[in-house]
Amino acid sequence: MALQNGNFADSITAKLVVIIILILLIQIPMLFVRGLINERQQMEYDAQKEIHQRWGAKQYIGSPVVNIYSPKQNIITRDGTSQSTSVLQHSIIGTKTDMNVEMDVSKRYLGIYETAVYNAKIHIQGLLEYQPDLAIANSDKAFLFIPLKHVSSLKSIENISINKQKVNYFPYEARLHSLAGIEIPIENFTTQKPLQFVIDLAISGSDELEFLPLSAQNNVMIQSNWNSPSFTGNVLPDERSISDNGFIAKWQVNNLIRSLSENSTGNNLNHYNNGKSFAVKTIIPANVYQVNERTVKYSFLIVVLVFAGFFLAELFFKLRLHPFQYLLIGISLSAFYTLLLSLSEYIRFNFAYLIASGAVILSIAGYCSVVLQQRIRGINTGILFAVLFSFIYVMVKAQEASLLMGSISIWFILALIMYMTRKIDWYSVYTSSPRND
Repeated sequence: MALQNGNFADSITAKLVVIIILILLIQIPMLFVRGLINERQQMEYDAQKEIHQRWGAKQYIGSPVVNIYSPKQNIITRDGTSQSTSVLQHSIIGTKTDMNVEMDVSKRYLGIYETAVYNAKIHIQGLLEYQPDLAIANSDKAFLFIPLKHVSSLKSIENISINKQKVNYFPYEARLHSLAGIEIPIENFTTQKPLQFVIDLAISGSDELEFLPLSAQNNVMIQSNWNSPSFTGNVLPDERSISDNGFIAKWQVNNLIRSLSENSTGNNLNHYNNGKSFAVKTIIPANVYQVNERTVKYSFLIVVLVFAGFFLAELFFKLRLHPFQYLLIGISLSAFYTLLLSLSEYIRFNFAYLIASGAVILSIAGYCSVVLQQRIRGINTGILFAVLFSFIYVMVKAQEASLLMGSISIWFILALIMYMTRKIDWYSVYTSSPRND
């Protein structure tokens, strides 16, 4: 285009190039903010991990299985020595298992970081029916094996009864191949009679409680005071009710395909359970770092809209803003994100967002009252910023609809800019108007 006095520096093209460069430069502190969020998120993870180690980590508990061992035999080990040991012969899967779980969830803190932990009281009642295809009578090597991931988090066993007879043995830690758990001796076990068992135990854990439905029929019911559960795994609850006071969930898992006449080795047992487990996660809603990360994703859009607004203000108000003034406004926007992050670690995100955005709006509005040469223009700038920050807040909160809202908003803003600038002759407009010094 033809330039007035041949001075490219005073052209609109030069101004647009400078603004684009400034927009890209402002992304540098935004990258710093993203790195800061990741760093604080890692610190939160480390703090939660330490709490979990002290309290109890993720747990799983499974339907009890009857393990049958051979009498002690002398076997030759790899180093050539003889060792007397029992060998697992059979793992008999139960016919039916019912679990009733009372899950008391609470928060624990380490510094400013929090996580959810739980104490769970579990009532297990089950039945192993007569096994006609497996003739085992009066075995003194039969044990009731209960899969439990972290035995160290077993708080108590209040009641153990087998065939309505109270068992005084305290269970001990055991393994069934890759499954950890506890074993309880069964006296005079025989497959020719049904086996009934009742167990009451209490465990502690954090983040997740998983269930392994190993019996032919499994019924699990959980009652909890936690109002933001997440149901994971390959089986969703058949019934669930969530309120401010907690939740109730019920599962019915029937394994119709059985193997080895309802008997299997430990390896086959793991394969049999594959894809059947389900879990409850104790989610802390609105993690501050996740919300901050979503907010920062809109930083580029905010900077573009703000700089476009000031550029249009130059055109319509016949002003001339210095690139350094654009830079100051851009840095103020990046300061909003660091202020939001630091405040949201101590107070609720809603209030942190209100305070951080309010501080930035006041500072920019006051600055623009002078830069744009009229107080009313500064007030209008503050109002526009308030609308912009309110819109971003709604987009951050509306996760599922954020893409739709963002797409419609961008289209609307572009249409508005096209309408406002439709009569501008870009070949005759220059930024050679009086400088705003």
